[in-house]
Amino acid sequence: MLPRLLVCLAVMTGTASAAPTTPPLHRFALVIGSNNGGGVREQLRYAGHDAATIADVLRQLGGVNDIDLTLLREPDTHAVDNAFDALSQRVRDERKRGQRVELVVYYSGHADETGILIGGAHYDYARLRQRINDVPADVHIAIVDSCASGSFTRMKGGVHKPPFLRDTSNQVEGFAFLSSSSADEDAQESDKIGASFFTYFFVAGLRGAADRNHDGKITLTEAYQFSYEQTLGRTQNTVHGPQHPAYDMHLSGTGDVVITDLRSTESSLVLPSALKGRVTIVDKDGRVAVELSKDAGEPLSLALPNETYSVHVENKDGEFAATVTLDHDGEIAFEQGALHRVSPEETVARGAGRDERKHGDDDDDDDDNKGRSPWYRTIPVSFGGGLRVERPSTANGVDALLTLGGTSREVHGAPVVGVAETGDFALGMTVGDKMGFAYDVSLGFGPGVFIGDNLQIGATIGFGLSGITGGILDFGWKMPTEFFAVLELSPEVRPMAYFRQSYIFGSDSRQNGSKLARWGDEAEAGVGLRFGGKLDGFFYGSMRETMNVRWWGLGVGAIL
Repeated sequence: MLPRLLVCLAVMTGTASAAPTTPPLHRFALVIGSNNGGGVREQLRYAGHDAATIADVLRQLGGVNDIDLTLLREPDTHAVDNAFDALSQRVRDERKRGQRVELVVYYSGHADETGILIGGAHYDYARLRQRINDVPADVHIAIVDSCASGSFTRMKGGVHKPPFLRDTSNQVEGFAFLSSSSADEDAQESDKIGASFFTYFFVAGLRGAADRNHDGKITLTEAYQFSYEQTLGRTQNTVHGPQHPAYDMHLSGTGDVVITDLRSTESSLVLPSALKGRVTIVDKDGRVAVELSKDAGEPLSLALPNETYSVHVENKDGEFAATVTLDHDGEIAFEQGALHRVSPEETVARGAGRDERKHGDDDDDDDDNKGRSPWYRTIPVSFGGGLRVERPSTANGVDALLTLGGTSREVHGAPVVGVAETGDFALGMTVGDKMGFAYDVSLGFGPGVFIGDNLQIGATIGFGLSGITGGILDFGWKMPTEFFAVLELSPEVRPMAYFRQSYIFGSDSRQNGSKLARWGDEAEAGVGLRFGGKLDGFFYGSMRETMNVRWWGLGVGAIL
């Protein structure tokens, strides 16, 4: 998965008003999400989701009305330019009425060192800056979550600084650029949290996790500092390494720029002062809504939409969980006594996902990889718990062979050379005039090679046994040798192909039983597809030749 870099915030204002009171504020937002980086770049997974999340929090807490928010999903450059033109006209109309106007622009997607990529087309940073500046707003806030993070700040001679941002207000001049990582670092997105790290924690901060002075308002300072600390802490042990958000700022003025106001929400969940530890709040769809570290001593209010949530807490005393429902307006206190102890298998998986473990298949792999090098990778294609149907090409009293079981191929270790493993287990019966009990068991090991991030090749040699009773296929000890390849299109989609030849011991009738076998007595070839997510299963086709009879097979099933 390609790294996702840059989060930038630009605040540019006009001359401070001399009026004794602040004019009414009208905030507009343009939110863009683009997973498509063109044919030469890998498809992102969470850019669209990040954009929708930002849009939600701006509507709910950021003072942006639905009519004033434009959300573009997978647009082209013309759609972006048209959106800026429409915004410019609307803002000019508002300024004529004496309104004070703020503009928020958010982009999530691919980029390079010179610009963002809209549907694979280049939209350079200078053009983006100019389009933002051309909107005649009093305050411009630009958030860009994409690749090549340091490049945007370096355009103006920016330098990376410690995680501190001076307070600003509605009456300031200048600009501030915030990047989610330094110029030589990767910013990362994670399968487990379903978002990029910086945007994920930035949104959590806007919902209340960053409210350190407990005034119900989240300022630019608070949101950035919270995102910096959480992003750095969460990426310490990832494959891409620690991620240090940075900024370049030239601002003058006093006060704060308030990004969200928690007092504007209908309901909020209040975590009690005594609660401490890592708190993860998961919505009814299994998505992590907020994740934060909380110290004992102060209550914490989180603005969330009304629905039922699972609250998970992990601290030195263990892991705990509870369910809470937000079903009415106002503050809803979370009862710490509702927490009950749970085993690690039952708590929410807050961990790595693709970026932190680089690659993995199931949550169970987390325990297997603990204490190992961050470069350690496991690429399995397990076809287990399924039904395989084979039909002989030559009539021999058997119409078909039905077996239950599966096959497994895996490459694991540290690239470039790791360890390959193969395994087969199947039990079943023949269908037709002849009836027999079928069995096939084997296990093999050998070297595995990581070719880039997506392609793995393995070669194994092993030992096993197989046969079908009733004189259909004599029992034989065997030594299978195999070559296989796994192409990881995504963590959920992994096509595979294999070719295996086996030496047969203890069965004269099965020896020299395959014209396809070059160095053995039996041959088998197959291709398959392992897929995950909501539909967790597999299908594959095979052809094997034994005792000079070819069997054509099809396997399908779910991962148990």
